[in-house]
Amino acid sequence: MTTDRNLRAGLTAASARLKEVNSPELASYVDTALALGAFRIRESGTGDSLSIRLPESARDAIEDAADDMGVTSLSTVVDEGFRRFLAGEFTVEGRTYERRGTAEKKVNLNVRPAALLREQVLETGTSPMHVAADYLMRIFETGPYKVGDRAQALEPGNDRNPTVPLPVREQIRAASAGLASVHIEEGFQKFLDGEFAPVAPVWPADADLVPLRVRPNNALFDQVAAASDLRPMQVGIAYLLHKYDIDPAAE
Repeated sequence: MTTDRNLRAGLTAASARLKEVNSPELASYVDTALALGAFRIRESGTGDSLSIRLPESARDAIEDAADDMGVTSLSTVVDEGFRRFLAGEFTVEGRTYERRGTAEKKVNLNVRPAALLREQVLETGTSPMHVAADYLMRIFETGPYKVGDRAQALEPGNDRNPTVPLPVREQIRAASAGLASVHIEEGFQKFLDGEFAPVAPVWPADADLVPLRVRPNNALFDQVAAASDLRPMQVGIAYLLHKYDIDPAAE
């Protein structure tokens, strides 16, 4: 199966080869596709509604946490879960909450994931509904993944618009599944706890810089500002690059 990672690598190799054989114009088309993340077009078509069967408490916890975190589309989160499942980054655990006879009422959570991703998951022999349910509960720490009394998500802060190269922004958006602000807060906390040592990103001199809109919590932002020689968003972006394994010189 062709994944985004090896497709990106193949397009990069194709661009290099075209330049070697003195076809810079054709190479520029490939480079543009890489920069815009156009390889994702093949999986971006929204599919039919997928009903995810969940305990009512888990459904409510997912919707409440998504709202607190500023996540506007659970379908986008499910798409990212499908990608990570297909890449072997997680497996679906036993779903004890589905046993017959359990007291809690079951309800549906409806999403519209990308049709191709859903089809690829189905081809593995695993139910897309089970993968979606498991990933949502992992991300929002509910159901079997609930850790004690889950703390309420931090209140979103002011709009921050750090500038990053266009390809980097597209990779962050794809990898974060709408949770970039939450992950920046995670990086802020790890920095404050001494678990992350940020290095300010250095972009290529000719990079096309574009804004990345995020809303990390103001209190955490101010704590990092007081504790770091770097600007808070330099710390935040450095953490995103680290977490998502993104090369700052990516094209």
